[in-house]
Order: sequence, then C-alpha cells, then structure tokens
Amino acid sequence: MFKVVWVVRFRDGFASADARHYWRAVHAPLGAKVPGVERFVQSHVVSALGPVATSDDAAVFDGYTCCWYADRGAFEASLRALEWTAVGNDSPNLFDDSCWDGWSASLDPRTIVDGDLAPFKTVWFVRFKPDVRVDAQRSYEAFEYWTERHGKYFGARVPGIERYVQNHVVSAIDGTGENGSARVDFDGFSECWFSDREAFERAMASPEWLRMNEDAQELFDIDYSVPRMSAVLEENVVVAGAARSLP
Repeated sequence: MFKVVWVVRFRDGFASADARHYWRAVHAPLGAKVPGVERFVQSHVVSALGPVATSDDAAVFDGYTCCWYADRGAFEASLRALEWTAVGNDSPNLFDDSCWDGWSASLDPRTIVDGDLAPFKTVWFVRFKPDVRVDAQRSYEAFEYWTERHGKYFGARVPGIERYVQNHVVSAIDGTGENGSARVDFDGFSECWFSDREAFERAMASPEWLRMNEDAQELFDIDYSVPRMSAVLEENVVVAGAARSLP
C-alpha cells in the first residue's frame, strides 16, 4: 500500500469545535469521493502531550489526515480527479493553507506492535537532531535505530500498548505527487493505540516508558516533539478500507 499524510492547522478565527465539525461533516465527505482512496482516516487533536502526561500547552497542529492507495500510481491519478479539485477548493474554508508546505509527505509505515486499533490514540511527530538530518548516511542509520532499537526493543516492552506504528517520511508531496526536492519539517511520527486513557496513563508511568523516553532524548530533537507536535487524538475513520489497507 502507498500511504500519505497531510498535517493540518485550522485557519484563524475558526473555533476549534466548529472547525472539527466542519472537517468531519463537510470536508471529509468530499475526500471520500476521491477515486483510488482505499482507506481514509482523520486524527483530530484533543490535547497536547508532555513527556509523561498530557499537557496544558497547545499543540501547533490541529490534526492530520492519512490516506492509503493501492500504489503510487493510484495516488497520483487521484490528484488529477475532479473530486480532488473539489477537496482543494474547500480547503481554504477550513485550513490555514500555509501548513501544506513541510507538513505533507509520503510514508514508510512500520508496525512495531501488531494489535487492534484500540479506542485511545496518541501521536508523536519526531525530528532527528540537526546534525543527523543533514547527513544522508546518519539519517538512514537513525531511521533503522528508530525501528529496531527504539521501537522493537524499548517501545514494544511498554505495557498497555495495543498497537504501535512508526511512519517514516519518504518524500514531500504536493499537488502533483511526490516532490523529492522539497523538505519535510519532520522525519516521521509514531502512533500508539491503548484500550482507554487509564491504560495510557499507566503506560506513561511505567519504568519501560521512562527508559524509552531516555532513549528518545538521544535520538530525537525533543523540543520539536514535546509538547508542540505530540497529542492525544480522536480518530474519525472516513473510508474504512480492507484489512490489507492498514499500516
């Protein structure tokens, strides 16, 4: 499957509750009509996340949309459809259109804990440290470490995680498809699902979580991720797709 993400920020003057309703009730049905979309999920920000608890600070994004396609060709064909034009025409009614540059990407999803999509969802958008991001070999090594050590060794040991998916950025995307010459603001994001808030809070209080946090300090630019780009989410599945469409 070919997976993409658009991270969004609502336009100024649009109250959050009203914007989220519009995103669900008006914008989502337009996106559901785009041919080629096999799965389509909105993730709405509920609250920001600190290192070991929710945060009263505000996240700098309001949510993100992920879509899955059969392959890259199906994605690019969808961008030429009239239905996609309707989505684009509606976007300024809801979003700050300056957010698309640097916040839209194709992804390499890596499933660390292959469980069910439980009700309580969280996300951490991450960026490697500046000296790593400018070095192609060190970036490659950082992506592999993120999967094999940070994810499969530390993350998979955290109690209570029902499902855990890392989404590694492959390339920026724009209105015509992938754009390898453009820069993405982040290097990827981790999504975790828990049975409920209590299970999440127990996980964050566990020694395993604290060890994973210590490892994250060595791998990521933490000031970028926490709390500005980390959040508790409310998931809205617009096009459910088949089981093969999951990350």
